[in-house]
Parts: sequence; C-alpha cells; structure tokens
Amino acid sequence: MRRLTFLVLFIAAVYSGYWFFGARAVKDAATNGIATAQQDGWQIDYSDLSTVGFPSRFDTTVNDVSVSPPDGLWSWQAPFLQVFALSYQPNNVIAAFPPTQTLRFGDETLRIAADGLRASGGVRANTDLSFKSATVEAGATTITSDLGWAVALDRALLALRETPDTPRSYDVYADADQLVLPAGFVGQIDTQDTLTDQITRVAIDGRVVLDQPLDRHAVEPLPEAFELRSFTLDWGQIALSAKGDVTIDPAGIPEGRITFKTAEWRPLIDLAVSAGLIQSGVVPTVTNLANAMADDGGMLELPISFQSGFMSLGPLPLGPAPRLR
Repeated sequence: MRRLTFLVLFIAAVYSGYWFFGARAVKDAATNGIATAQQDGWQIDYSDLSTVGFPSRFDTTVNDVSVSPPDGLWSWQAPFLQVFALSYQPNNVIAAFPPTQTLRFGDETLRIAADGLRASGGVRANTDLSFKSATVEAGATTITSDLGWAVALDRALLALRETPDTPRSYDVYADADQLVLPAGFVGQIDTQDTLTDQITRVAIDGRVVLDQPLDRHAVEPLPEAFELRSFTLDWGQIALSAKGDVTIDPAGIPEGRITFKTAEWRPLIDLAVSAGLIQSGVVPTVTNLANAMADDGGMLELPISFQSGFMSLGPLPLGPAPRLR
C-alpha cells in the first residue's frame, strides 16, 4: 500500500510539473509571438495575458485586446479572447470570442454582436504541422455598421477539413439560416418583389484541391480544382440547387460545368429583367426556351459551362470566363 501511494504521488508530481511547464510554454509562446508580430509592424495591445486550467487544460485569456496590421487598413478590438487546449492534446485548440466586438475597415466601423461565436482547429502532430480541420460557428448574430446598415442571421457554420487519403484535397462546408440583408438592398436589384430581405437558408458542400498542402511550409496556396457536391438557396420565391466540377489551369482559367436546378424559374426571369440582365422585349423568347428545356415536372436545368476561356449557358454564349487566380 505504501508503494502504491508513493507511485500515485510520484505520477501526480510528474504530471503537475508537466502541466506547469506546459502552461508556462504556452504563455511564453503567446507573448513571444505577439512581440515578433509587433516587431514586424503589427499594432497589438492588451491589458493582461494568463494561462490557467490545471490539471487537464491550457486555457489562455487575453484581455482588452486590439489588433491592427502594419498597413493599418483594418483593426479589431474585443474585451477578451480565450483559447482552450487539452493539456494532453495541445495541437487542437478552440477560440471563444466575446458577445460583442468591433471591426474597422478604413473609415467604416462594424459592431459585431454574436451568441456563441467560436472557432476551432487542429493540426497533425508531425514536424510539418499538417492541417487537419477548422470550424467557425455562431448563433444569433447582428453586424451593425456606423454607415447605417445592418445584417443579421440566426445561425452560421463554416468548416474545412482534410479529405481522407487524398493529398492536397480539403472538404468545405458552409451554411446560414435566416440571413437578414440590409434594408433597401434587395430593392436595388429586384423591382418585382421576387425576393425578400431575408434568405431562409443557404448551404454549400464541396471539395477543393490546392497546388500545395496546407502546413507550416504553405505559401499562398492556390486552387487547382473544385467539386461542388451540392448548393442550395431558399430566398423568397426562389429555391435553387446546383452541383458540378471545375478545374483551374495555372493561368486561373476554369474548365468544367456547374448545373443549376430550379422549379421556380419564372420568378428568376422577372428578377433578371429587373436587374437589367434581360430586356423586357425578349422575355417571351426566354420563357419559351425555358419551357422547352424544363422537364415534365417543371424542373429546369441551367448548365453553366466553362471551356477554352469562355462561359456558356447551354448553347448560349455568355462571354469570357472569370480568372480565378
């Protein structure tokens, strides 16, 4: 019994030493990283930085923090920022943001009020620190500009993770519910009341292939291909979905096809007219063409093709394709 007690005390002492050493290392790494950034011209201020969480976590809190890059084009301010990591798995972290924070771009200042705004990420425990996953999520959020506009949403999620057994490939997912757009924005592009100020849901699920892996050696990784597994949009009278595949050459020119589907294509024609994309005089021709392309259930497929540097909608040429690099 005495030997067992001694063993337990010994293990506890070793682990306590590990935790205090690790906590000091985490705090030193944070302060040294901030100091290095300041030497590179970043403006970073804070009132206090501490690491707690014994025995199972490293919880680092920075209070009264403000950050601005060397060019001063933007700045971010918050009453605190917390970063959490398990003491036995420090390569996975969670960042918790305060309910309110401020973001400035040039002469415009945004006030962000968000419930449960969190970001998490992880890298593999190897010498390259290979990217594993990252997630940003928030509950009810409102962004208010001092220029007089505001947007809001009920929930949002953005996730990126490595594709299993596929080098340089990463799965991408994002969605948002009840996205309320700035007052008057929709009226600028829609005079037919096709849309509303609130997008019920938008979601995208895809996969991107980069020209280099995401790790500590990565420098400006560029996309080589994108697979759109699914895209959905519910907005006013419009319910739209899409999927497709696109490759991107070294010059940034896309090649491939993305096919959109909708049964509510008549409101889309009205929207295109109000936006000036279709002249009212050709509406009957466009409507007849859409009727001919729709299936027996009224579902219309709109294939957008990218080929030889140009875009087309089915047989109709749309002009030069955008450069994606």
